[in-house]
Amino acid sequence: MKRYVLFSMPMPEVIRKITPLLFPKELARKVFAYMPSDGSDTESNEKYTPFWEILAKDLDAKFNFIDNSSSDDSEKEKLRESNILLITGGNTFTLLNNIRSNELDKEIIKMTNKDDFVIAGFSAGAAILTPTINIVTKEWSYGKDSNNVGLDNLAGLNLVDFEVLPHYTETDEESLEKYSKQSKYDVEPIPDDFYIVIES
Repeated sequence: MKRYVLFSMPMPEVIRKITPLLFPKELARKVFAYMPSDGSDTESNEKYTPFWEILAKDLDAKFNFIDNSSSDDSEKEKLRESNILLITGGNTFTLLNNIRSNELDKEIIKMTNKDDFVIAGFSAGAAILTPTINIVTKEWSYGKDSNNVGLDNLAGLNLVDFEVLPHYTETDEESLEKYSKQSKYDVEPIPDDFYIVIES
């Protein structure tokens, strides 16, 4: 079983629907890697991490917190051990820069060589799984994400063969249409109450 789950927001109704997809019964041994987009040194971790840690425990999964801002080899080891990965939302540029700088991108890609895995991302976490994060640049997203790390290489991990527009609403329709015409990839909009599942 090789599965990708992409969504925009961990809204209660979305969480209810995707929980069986994130923690499938088919996986006898579940090791859940939780990767906040901005690393460990953020206030939001105190608020959101406990929810995912408790959920993992309730579903008999080991919980691994992955600090993508750390270059310590222990973060890579935790990823190697895991067969479920969730990458959260936040600043897309910071997230991609962190995982690249600390070579966690290579470990995530290696995870796809396992016989069974689930890789999920929401918002920024979903965007980096695609071929490029160009859609979140100021030209197309009205500056919702600031490229505060000066990231030049906008190539994503290319684990799925299409781009995504997280947090899509009807007001984004015109911008999405313009962007889609110039992109060489299909672009999938993901409203906050929606999710995409890819089985490979």
